[in-house]
Amino acid sequence: MITIIVLLGSFALFLILSRSGLAFRHQSKRELAAYAMAVFLVFFGTSHFFLQEELVAMVPDFLPYPVFIVYLTGIIEIVLAAGLIIPGTRRWSGILLAIYFVAVFPANVIKAMSDIEIGGTFNSPAMSWVRLLFQPIFIVWALYCSKVDR
Repeated sequence: MITIIVLLGSFALFLILSRSGLAFRHQSKRELAAYAMAVFLVFFGTSHFFLQEELVAMVPDFLPYPVFIVYLTGIIEIVLAAGLIIPGTRRWSGILLAIYFVAVFPANVIKAMSDIEIGGTFNSPAMSWVRLLFQPIFIVWALYCSKVDR
């Protein structure tokens, strides 16, 4: 649930700043959505370096080097966040991000099935299952961000 709060909260903040003329006044809603997704990704990407023990429990057993995978996915999230900010790389970053969200879906299923607690989040079995319902929203959001306004 904190994931959707960070994403929507960031978007709301960028939209308020844009529409009030304080900042981002020339950016489209699509660009603001990309910025919000970038904040979301940096927030959660950096968590891979502080919560790696908890996140390792989400890595499917058949994958080798789970600690490396946790660090790598954190780096991927941060790199794709930067790609969303840069107009020339936004399209590919959004597409790769949608693919990434599909790829990490099994880890979220493992979290829900195993009731893995992650520090700083709303932990409950129900919330883990609700989080799975938001995954398609993140995929659509990433694809929305991948389109270039003309």
